[in-house]
Amino acid sequence: MVTLRCLYLIAFVFWVGGMVTLGGLAAPATFDVLEAHHGFGERLEEGDIFGEMLRRFRFFECRWATILLGCLGTLFARSPHPTAIGIRVVSVVTMLGVSLYSGFGITGQLAALQLEIERDVTTLANGIQFAARFDHLCTLNTLLLLLNLGGGLSLI
Repeated sequence: MVTLRCLYLIAFVFWVGGMVTLGGLAAPATFDVLEAHHGFGERLEEGDIFGEMLRRFRFFECRWATILLGCLGTLFARSPHPTAIGIRVVSVVTMLGVSLYSGFGITGQLAALQLEIERDVTTLANGIQFAARFDHLCTLNTLLLLLNLGGGLSLI
């Protein structure tokens, strides 16, 4: 039981720590360095780089979520108080669902929007509309990351 609880905590620390590292260190550093070298005109390139980081992190977090669910399932089966562990299982499944929606749903919309921007870059007639949609999707993605971060911190 103690080993499972330790593995559960380690998996959670890696999952939540990865979110903090990406959101608090990697994203600002990526955007700051590229803006310093290229100016504000290279937002698509910055988004591509950070998007690739997020894409790779999705596989990482799915592995840790699987370990978490395995530990919680075993603890649930052996626990005299399965209700508290059941709440944790529901929380982890919800966090994983939010993460997958963010990773596939929103990231897919961002990629489609980037293709649309690249196609229509010569006209620039819809530049403000593209920027508003892009900012909205990025804000939604950030809010979902914060939701997962809050959920993770509440479970630790």
